[in-house]
Amino acid sequence: MSSENELSEREKEILRLVATGASNKEIAQALYISPNTVKVHLRNIFAKIGVVSRTEATLYAIKIGLIPEAVREEILINPSASSNRDTAADEPVAETRSSPIKGRGWVLLLVLLLIGLGFFRMRGINPGGVSPANSGQRWSQLADLPERVGGGVTERYEGYLYLFGGEKDGKLSGDVFAYDITQNLWEEKTAKPTFASGIQAGVLGEKVYLPGGKLADETITTLVEVYDPRNDLWELTTPLPVPLTGYGLAVFEGRLYLFGGWDGNSFRDEVWVFEPDAKEWMLQQKMPFARAFMAAAVLGNKIYLLGGESLDGVSDDCVAFYPNREKDDPTAWEQKPPLPRGRKNLRAAVLADGVYVAGGVNQIDQPITDILRFNESSGIWEVLEPPPLLVSADTALAASQTRLHFLGGTLGMRTVAYHQAYQALYTVVLPAVSR
Repeated sequence: MSSENELSEREKEILRLVATGASNKEIAQALYISPNTVKVHLRNIFAKIGVVSRTEATLYAIKIGLIPEAVREEILINPSASSNRDTAADEPVAETRSSPIKGRGWVLLLVLLLIGLGFFRMRGINPGGVSPANSGQRWSQLADLPERVGGGVTERYEGYLYLFGGEKDGKLSGDVFAYDITQNLWEEKTAKPTFASGIQAGVLGEKVYLPGGKLADETITTLVEVYDPRNDLWELTTPLPVPLTGYGLAVFEGRLYLFGGWDGNSFRDEVWVFEPDAKEWMLQQKMPFARAFMAAAVLGNKIYLLGGESLDGVSDDCVAFYPNREKDDPTAWEQKPPLPRGRKNLRAAVLADGVYVAGGVNQIDQPITDILRFNESSGIWEVLEPPPLLVSADTALAASQTRLHFLGGTLGMRTVAYHQAYQALYTVVLPAVSR
């Protein structure tokens, strides 16, 4: 087959979407081009890489690394759906001949990104722009946390989910737990030296950064603690320029972006960027608003900022920030459809083309228990089926491969050790093709 270097960036985008199971129409919607343009691109792509079916194109996309490892999972589904799509009427290649299957037989190759790509299309969208998601039997119970904790923050590193800090029955904790995703086992790690609330975590390189936070004596710190998961060690790096808690935090293209926050006296509007090589915090620009206690999540070429609190109260805002656009470009900030209702101290995670939101409280500090997904393609907020056990305002949220993990929380006056998972994506088995 021809080298992937012959494919343009746009052709690689289209090939990646083909591998997720998207139809021509869905690809056109995602890339803001016409279905006919998609057909032309696909004919060129198929010719360049020497394939005649979508199955072969998918295998090629996996071979050259267009499909991230993070979206592969162990659940097997009958591959007939993939075969059917090879001969769908809206596809550019008319041949229906099958490719020979040799040697290894069926192998697990791809997570089919079902959500948002037509297999689980949401129905009955109401006038408010919120749709109930057809969740089915997607919830499962996994190994409980070693300790009861609420309000912890999560980050994924290699095959583990890490849970940092939080509170136990109203008292700050520095506990660190690592969850082995494959083995469904928890391990206790070295505790975070500084106990703080209102923190977030982000992975840069092989280390996890946790800036600032509010201490037990109500003071707000500038300390930035760094955890080394390979060696289970903690260290300090360059402190924040100002004391901050309740900020939004995201990692984008090897840099740490910190948005807004609360300094103990006022809501902040700065966007700080941390360069790990220089170990410097730089003021990149100002946000269009001053806000704290929001969630941040990276999807594609943008960072979503969700909810939060300002002088105007609790916000329902959903704003996309484009880091690669000029700071004085008005399109660097884009207003998206708002949350169904305002919430602060919420959690957010991303899987495939969806931004998931859970937890938080409303204007009068009442817990919000519904779990939402923002379908970027349709611009619709969808409500997920409720879990077997209540997700509280301070339940931690993490994404791994095809699942969302909901960890701990506070129910009434008691913290819990619950660990529930929601199967957001499914996998498909494709044939090993030999030409």
